[in-house]
Amino acid sequence: MTDGAVHQGVAIEVPPYEYCEAADLVERAERGGKPGLIIALDSLTDPHNLGVVLRSGSAFGADGVIVPQRRSAGVNATVWKVSAGAAGRLPVARVSNLVQTLEGLKRSGYFVVGLDGAGDTPIGELTVADLPLVLVTGSEGKGMARLTRETCDVVASIPIAAQMESLNAAVATGIALYQIDRLRSRVNVE
Repeated sequence: MTDGAVHQGVAIEVPPYEYCEAADLVERAERGGKPGLIIALDSLTDPHNLGVVLRSGSAFGADGVIVPQRRSAGVNATVWKVSAGAAGRLPVARVSNLVQTLEGLKRSGYFVVGLDGAGDTPIGELTVADLPLVLVTGSEGKGMARLTRETCDVVASIPIAAQMESLNAAVATGIALYQIDRLRSRVNVE
């Protein structure tokens, strides 16, 4: 089954996306010679947000993105377009159970960092940025599911002006990736 898109009035067929396994992302990180960085999206349903996350992940050296099979956007023509080609560079794993996948990544040495406006640790003060990380972003409006949040080793926040209730999920992920990249750069300089 293909996914159709329209570009300048011409219908374009996009072949089905070939998802990988979460273990493939760990292997990719190991080959990269730096601490792994995987993004996990908990029920992010807007394909525009998935495309932005892929673009940000590619820009800041992520090894891949994990999405659940259910209640989550998959890679389609919209994602390809919004990602500006990053969907072809950054692999996506589709998993049946996100919590079990996160637990498996923890057993593989990954530290799981959830993003939430009410998180205890400001993202700029994250002390584990130099370790292999999984950055978890919750759904638009609802945030992370309870079990996903309980699986996180730390829940980090992005300090914002009090007048603003929250950030868009894709924007928050991009900011957090930038901050992790900055923290890792500092560790490598010292």
